[in-house]
Amino acid sequence: MRHDSDWVIQRYTLREHGITLSGPDPKALIDPVSPSDLRQAMLDIMWWPAQILEDPTRIEKRGYQSYIVLTMCRVLYTLQFGTVASKPVAAAWAQETLDPCWRSLIERAVEGRQHPQAEASLEDLSGTIDFITYTLERSRECEKPANGV
Repeated sequence: MRHDSDWVIQRYTLREHGITLSGPDPKALIDPVSPSDLRQAMLDIMWWPAQILEDPTRIEKRGYQSYIVLTMCRVLYTLQFGTVASKPVAAAWAQETLDPCWRSLIERAVEGRQHPQAEASLEDLSGTIDFITYTLERSRECEKPANGV
């Protein structure tokens, strides 16, 4: 059965991290998802954050702004490792691995999840737009064929 890209990610998460309350283990019901399929799924969903570049007013509330930043961390993590990490794990990885210029934005995004209705600061709105752009650029690099053609 063919699924949309977001279902590939959800299928992976359910299979690898699902908790059985009753019945068989999810691994007995769901085929493994390959790292390349996960990477492709992340590339396929990048249309969604690209829309925010066209209408940044969508991220004026801290909750959605934080969600976008942390989701971009997860996208970058998956592109790097071929697996999906939780938002806290992906955020910690991004803070340690990416250019230090993103550290404070990511830190504030982690904190901002606790205040979803608050207004995001102009600095964070601008930083989030830049981080989306950065993630889009990184994802486009991953789409290029290995031989550079």
